[in-house]
Amino acid sequence: MWRERRKISDTDGFVKKVNLAESQFSPDITPLILAAQKNIYEIVQLLLLRGELIQKPHKFTCSCTECQNKTEVDHLRLAKYRLNAYSGLASEAYLSLHSCKDPILSAFELAKELRKLSKVEKHFKKEYKELAEQLSEYVMKLLDRIRTQEELEMVLNKTGQSNQEKYESLARFKLALRNHEKGFVSHPSCQQRLVELWYTGMGRWERNRWFQRILSGFLFMLYYPFLTIAYVFKPNCKFVDVLKCPFVKFVAQSVSFFIFVMLITSSMFESSQGVSKYRTYKSTFPSDHVKYEMVINSTGCRPFGDDFPLRTESPSVLTILMSLWVLGFMFQECSQIYQKNWKDYITSYYNVIDFLLISAYTTSFTLRFVCMYKFWSAQREIEQSTSLDPDKAFYTIYWLNADRFYWDAWDPINLSEGLFAFANILSFARISYLLPANESLGPLHISLGRMLNDIAKFMILFVFVMVAFMIGLHNLFWYYSNHESLEIEHKNIPNMNAKQSFGDVKATFRTVFWSLFGRGEPDVVRLGEYNNYVTEDIGYIIYGAYNATSVIVLLNILIAMMTRSFQKIAEDSDAEWKFSRSMLYMEYIGDSPVLPVPFNILLAPRGIFKTLYCSCCQSPDDEVVTAKPGENLPVEESTGTGQI
Repeated sequence: MWRERRKISDTDGFVKKVNLAESQFSPDITPLILAAQKNIYEIVQLLLLRGELIQKPHKFTCSCTECQNKTEVDHLRLAKYRLNAYSGLASEAYLSLHSCKDPILSAFELAKELRKLSKVEKHFKKEYKELAEQLSEYVMKLLDRIRTQEELEMVLNKTGQSNQEKYESLARFKLALRNHEKGFVSHPSCQQRLVELWYTGMGRWERNRWFQRILSGFLFMLYYPFLTIAYVFKPNCKFVDVLKCPFVKFVAQSVSFFIFVMLITSSMFESSQGVSKYRTYKSTFPSDHVKYEMVINSTGCRPFGDDFPLRTESPSVLTILMSLWVLGFMFQECSQIYQKNWKDYITSYYNVIDFLLISAYTTSFTLRFVCMYKFWSAQREIEQSTSLDPDKAFYTIYWLNADRFYWDAWDPINLSEGLFAFANILSFARISYLLPANESLGPLHISLGRMLNDIAKFMILFVFVMVAFMIGLHNLFWYYSNHESLEIEHKNIPNMNAKQSFGDVKATFRTVFWSLFGRGEPDVVRLGEYNNYVTEDIGYIIYGAYNATSVIVLLNILIAMMTRSFQKIAEDSDAEWKFSRSMLYMEYIGDSPVLPVPFNILLAPRGIFKTLYCSCCQSPDDEVVTAKPGENLPVEESTGTGQI
C-alpha cells in the first residue's frame, strides 16, 4: 500500500481522503512531524531508524504538476501543509537527530529559507519568523555546549557541505554574518574568539592599563613611518608583521580618515581668508592689461570693468594634500570592487556612501584643475597675440576674472564648490562607520540607522499628502498669478499674498514645505482687494487642514515610529551592538589593506602588476587552501580592500 501511494505522489498525505471533522489532525501531519513539533526525541529517533523522513515542501514559486494539483484542491490546506512541514523540520529533535553531522549549517539554511518565505506568505509571516527565531535559539544552545577552544575553532572554521571536512578561517562565522544570525554572532564564545583575532600580534594590549596603552601608542607612532617604508620594500619581513594586526590596521585607517577630515576643516578657514588674497589683473600683468585697455577703448564695452581680481592659477598645499587622499581612497575602492562581487559591494550602505564621496571629490578637484588650466591657456594666448579680437576677448579674459558677479551660473568653480560641500557632508557622515567599535556609541549608531529607515518609509506617505494639498491650493489660486496679463488695470494690488505663495508650482511647493517646520503664515491665502471671500475662506480651510494633518498627525506618527525603533534596539542593545561590531571587525580581519590612505598609493604599481600576473598565470584548477581544525589561515597581503 505504501509503494502504491508513493507512485501517485501522495507520500505527504495531502490528497488522502479522510473525514476532517472526525480527525484531530490534518492528514498531512504524519507521526514524525507531530513528534518533531513536540520535541519527543525517543519517538523521532525511532521513526527515523525505520526510514521515515519529513518531506521538504517545494518552493513557493514551484509550478510543477504536483504543486498545481495541490493548489487546485485547496489553497488553505496547501499553505498549512507547508507550515506544518517546516514546523517539523525546524524542531530541535529533528535537527539534532537527522542533521547530526552539521546541525548548525542545516539550521542556518533553513532559517534563511523561512525568512524568505515570511516575506512571500505574509498571512503566515508571524509563524515563519517565530520558526526562524526558534532555529537561532537552537544554534545558541549548541554553542553553549562548547567546552574548549579547539572545539570552538572547529565550529567557527567549518565550511562546505555537512558531509565535507573542509575548514577555512572563520568560515562559519562569516556565514552567520551574511545570514544575519545575530544570536550566533553575539554569543560570548564567538565574541571571545573574534576579540582574540582582533588583537593578534598585539600581545597583552587589551589587558594593559591606560598609561601603558598611551605610552605604547606614542612609541608606535614614532616608529610607524619606518615600518611603512620597510613594508613597501619588503612586505614579508617579520619586522613589519605588527602592521598586519587587525587592530593596528583599524587605528591606522581611522587616523588617516580623521586627518582628511581635519584637512577639510582647514579648507574652511583657508577659503574664508582667500578673498583678501586676490591679485588684480593690472598689478600682476601690467603689459597684458594694456592690451585689455585697447580692447575696451576700441569696442567701448567694459565687460569686467577697468580692472578685476584674478582667479587662482595654482593649487594650494591643502588642495594637493586633499587630492592625494582622494586618489588613495579611489585606489582603495577600486581594489575592493575588483576583489568583491559588485552585488555584494552595493549591499552595504557605506560602500554607496564611499562611491558618492569619491565621485564628488574627484569631480570637484577635476573642475578646479580645469579652471587653472584655462587660466594659463588664456594668459598664454594674451601674451602671444599682438592684438585681441573683440569677439574673442570676452571669452579669453573670462577665465582670468575672479569677480563672481560676471560669472556664468554654471561656471566650473560654482559646480566644484557645490560638489565639494556635498562631499564634506558625506565625509563627516562617514565617521559613523567607526562608532560600532565603542560600546556606548554603537547602540546609538544602530538606532540612528533604524530611524533613517523609518523616515524613508514615512516619506512615501508624506509625499502623497503633500502633493495632494499642493495641487488643491495651486488649482484654487491659479487665476491670481496671471491677473496682470488678464486685467491690465489691476496691476498693483496690495496685500495679495496668494500670488506669491501659490502663484506657480515652485512657490506652492516652497510654501507648503516650509510650513511643515513652522515657517508658514496664516495670511498666505489673502487676496487683497479682491472681494472673493469664498475662495479665501476655502483657502483658509485647506491650508489649515494641511497644517493639522502634517504637523499634528504625520509628524507625531513619525516620532512614534522612531521611538519604537529606539526601544526595540534598547531592549536587545547588547546583541545588536556585538553584531554591528563584528561586521566592523571582519572588514579588517583577513585581506584588508595594511597601509592606510594615502600610503597605499605606494603599493599601487605592485598591486596592478600582481593583478595582471595572476589573471594571466592562474590555473583554473587551483585548489583552495584550507585550515585544519584549530588552525588559522595565514593573512594574505592586500593593497586596497576594505572600507575608508
